[in-house]
Amino acid sequence: MQRAPIFLEPERRRATHAGRVVTRCARLFARRSLDIRASLIAFVAGGEELQVQARTCDLSPSGAGLTLTRPLPTGTLVLLTLRLPGGMGCLSLKAIVARGKGYRAGVHFVAPTPEQRLLLGELCCA
Repeated sequence: MQRAPIFLEPERRRATHAGRVVTRCARLFARRSLDIRASLIAFVAGGEELQVQARTCDLSPSGAGLTLTRPLPTGTLVLLTLRLPGGMGCLSLKAIVARGKGYRAGVHFVAPTPEQRLLLGELCCA
């Protein structure tokens, strides 16, 4: 007898928002509050590149919360450069704007290399 594969899903949370019950997936990684300088190159429609300055609010191995100098629409592809603390240099990552509201945005890293994942893990656990 052959068994069907089991797919594990992140734990779902239920919350109420404005009188409605909202079901959301729990985050895969814990976030660490971290305030460091960042800059983004946003690739907008028409092939134009837009430079935006930012600061991180939090960081995880899969993404970051940012405060931006100008709003970016959800779905925008960006190159995020983080200035690492302690003079450790810079870390550049491809990311996509997963959510945004005004000058706040959440980005999800796109295919980080093993070295980038290791460095992100160290930053998040420090």
